[in-house]
Amino acid sequence: MKDLKVKNIKREHLFRFISILLIVVSLNIISIFIFTRFDLTSEKRYTLSKSTKDMLTHLEDIIYVKVYLDGKSLPPDYAELSTKTREFLDELRAYSDQIEYEFIDPAQGREAREMNAIYSELYKKGLTPQPIQSQEADGINTRYIVPGAIISYRQREVPVDLLDSDDGLLRNREDIIKYSIEKLEYNIGNSIRRITNQQHAKVAFLKGHGELANIEILKAAVAIANFYTVDSVILNNQISNIFELEITDTLTGDFKVKNNKYDLLIIAKPTRPFGNFEKYLLDQFVMHGGRLLWYVDPVLAEMDSLQNNMEMACFARDLNLEDMFFRYGVRFNSNLLQDLNALQIPVNSSNVGGQAQYKYIPWYYFPVITPYIEHPVVKNLNVLRTEFVSSIDVIGTKAELKKTVLLTTSGTTKITNTPAIISLQTLRRRANMREFNKQHLPVSILVEGEFNSLFSDLEGTDIAKLGVIHKSKTTKMIFVSDGDMIKNQLRQDNFAYPLGYDRFTGLTFGNKNFLLNAVNYLCDDEDILQVRSKDFKMRLLDKNKTLKEKSLWQTFNLMLPLFAIIILSIIFISIRKFKYTK
Repeated sequence: MKDLKVKNIKREHLFRFISILLIVVSLNIISIFIFTRFDLTSEKRYTLSKSTKDMLTHLEDIIYVKVYLDGKSLPPDYAELSTKTREFLDELRAYSDQIEYEFIDPAQGREAREMNAIYSELYKKGLTPQPIQSQEADGINTRYIVPGAIISYRQREVPVDLLDSDDGLLRNREDIIKYSIEKLEYNIGNSIRRITNQQHAKVAFLKGHGELANIEILKAAVAIANFYTVDSVILNNQISNIFELEITDTLTGDFKVKNNKYDLLIIAKPTRPFGNFEKYLLDQFVMHGGRLLWYVDPVLAEMDSLQNNMEMACFARDLNLEDMFFRYGVRFNSNLLQDLNALQIPVNSSNVGGQAQYKYIPWYYFPVITPYIEHPVVKNLNVLRTEFVSSIDVIGTKAELKKTVLLTTSGTTKITNTPAIISLQTLRRRANMREFNKQHLPVSILVEGEFNSLFSDLEGTDIAKLGVIHKSKTTKMIFVSDGDMIKNQLRQDNFAYPLGYDRFTGLTFGNKNFLLNAVNYLCDDEDILQVRSKDFKMRLLDKNKTLKEKSLWQTFNLMLPLFAIIILSIIFISIRKFKYTK
């Protein structure tokens, strides 16, 4: 009887062992064919967005990714970036069998001359080798790694920089790499969209009214071109410049408007008035469902004039657009806003040995805007750089128009009404805190809905004979009361700095991402916008706390497994003793 019990126990244990072994083997076999992982983060940072999944389902040919961040000698943080990139590409492959990739170590098995040639070739393709220094017996050794990839599709190539420093705001390498890991979906996914031309919207910069020069909006155009087709257009009183026309009568030349040529028009700091017929063209562009992004300076105030003369007169700029803005639900005020939260500019404080000595002083007419609103266009944006910004009012209460304030000044703002004289001498005076008593004045507004035409009441006029649509399709536009927010600064040799970069302080602001968010939103690419503005919480270690508690946690990590083994052993022995004693 006893032998039979022993045999049953052995058989039971063997059955359990075989069952567990089969389950483990089966799970491993399934995992080879099905890649998955569980995203337990609160912000779902490792979950692909709907936009990325849709893009993957529309791939028509093989996407081949060559990642040049590989090798056994990678520093630990770069090795982590390499691993996370491989995992992300595996996840893309789980949604599309058109994704293939390869990891390459450019330095493996090559001499110095060969490596230099390879690095030079990769640099020409758009990847930047990064120098890594290490202390060795014979001194400091410098070698290079390439934290980037080349994506190929149908004989085309596009480079991807895997390092993302959040527009230059992150300085520490550890923080940059952690942030880069969070932005893998945006950077790689956007590159795939570019190379496969899954970007159908057309965007044009309006010209002909003294708008910013091409070199001044170069970085803005390049940034938008990563998503859409970018063009420039002059109205020139020609309907065919922004509309697709259909000839209805070849004898009389009669025609009708079919569609807009562009999905979005950007008006970047116009300085000359619009004619009535040009306003009619813009109005009907909106009535046909077109979107507008307005960067407008309602006050004539330029820093170049101020630096040359130490003071200048500021007055309202006549653009002949007030009635159009009013009909669309906003009003640009002819004032200048000063803010205690302002950009610093260099001021000559003294001369030493014939050399000018500069110090940086806040220039209250250049407010630094911190986005407060929880809206996709401004969510998680860095602070924005402005120059001579004015306030905007919301006009009307029509239910068909939804108006959202996107950007405001801080809680310490002062209004300077025009005409006014502005002098650099104010930099030498201490601000009167009582005067900065205005709070959160709007400087950017989003208007959405069905707009009423400005030309609805012009029956019998020449413009009315061309045809007027009185009410628009559902559309949207964004107003910004600073034309310079879209302008990139220039060096003396006309080298264009990145959009949002300030050449005096060396800081990079969020102007570029605000522009891209606005354009994506106006072009209905909200999924892309959400990928860019995901909540990424940088869960970094507190270095001071780590140093203070290092010994405590080392002891804890060493002793905890021992205590766990002892407790489990006691429980196991007690169970056996109770079982067999019984």
